[in-house]
Amino acid sequence: TMEICSSIEILNKCDRIYLERFTSPISDNYITFLKSALPEKKIEIVKRWFVEDGRQILDESKVMNVGLVSYGDPTIATTFSELRVRAIKNNIEAKVLHAASGITCLVGECGLQIYKIGKVVTMMEERQSAISVYNTIFNNLNQNCHTIVLAEYRLAEDNSVFFLKPNYIMSRLLEVEKDIAYKIVSKDSFLIVASRIGTDSQNIVSGKIGSLLEQEYGAGPHSIIFPAKFHFTEEEAIINLTKHLDGPADNTGSLKSVSAQMLEKYEPMIRKEIKQIRDIITSKKETKIQLEILDNAEYYLDDAIQFLEQGKQELAILSVGYADGLVDSLRQILELV
Repeated sequence: TMEICSSIEILNKCDRIYLERFTSPISDNYITFLKSALPEKKIEIVKRWFVEDGRQILDESKVMNVGLVSYGDPTIATTFSELRVRAIKNNIEAKVLHAASGITCLVGECGLQIYKIGKVVTMMEERQSAISVYNTIFNNLNQNCHTIVLAEYRLAEDNSVFFLKPNYIMSRLLEVEKDIAYKIVSKDSFLIVASRIGTDSQNIVSGKIGSLLEQEYGAGPHSIIFPAKFHFTEEEAIINLTKHLDGPADNTGSLKSVSAQMLEKYEPMIRKEIKQIRDIITSKKETKIQLEILDNAEYYLDDAIQFLEQGKQELAILSVGYADGLVDSLRQILELV
């Protein structure tokens, strides 16, 4: 049976202790507390590259007990999972002392259901990042899943901290909407903005983007939740657990899949072309096979609509493509281009 120890007891057994603060922010006050709790130990604060490289940690772990301290649940960060795998492959015993994950705390504090959370994504200050975030939100909405958007956090060489502001995230998503136009983000979209989860200054605000953009959120870290359709218990939680500027709303109301949007756009266009070509063929008394080609194109369009209703989106798109290909080929043959 594994002995249950506190983190301080475990660290007291370590010959070397490293502390990282690049995956999640750790305050100077907490570091001071940790040092006071371990007066006989030297705690070395290390940079990102030191942990990602990992060779010194692994080499030392072959001959002594090494502790690596981080904030939250270390298994959430891929850096630590990769380091742990490397340790096991080198026959180095590696144990994890789990703590609460900021992500699960965020979901719980907002009163959302954990199994309704879709792919988690991080918004970076770099402008192209918003496109990936937008597409993730779209894909999650199609699965009726909420999207957690983590705001970028950076620790500079001089230990100055950068937190991406929620207002920037919302503004960038509105800009991307103008370009991609899946019609999923507007000033009426309902969001949850969570700041400093798990601290004494925790703040959770919910409402429409139009209302949220007028707010200031203070220091980070920040996260935004872009919900799909709420369960009624989630709606009640939002009203009671957050500072709601507007009532909870369903962000999936106007949602259409890419397949549905393509079919909506191209199906009437292709049918119009079919009619035009049919009129030309009839007037010229062309061969029967050309009329059969047009019939097949219409059958493909009918199939596309049926496939979409059945949720077979890939087949729907393929059918539209086949119909368009037949019509285009016929136009080439008849020199109607």
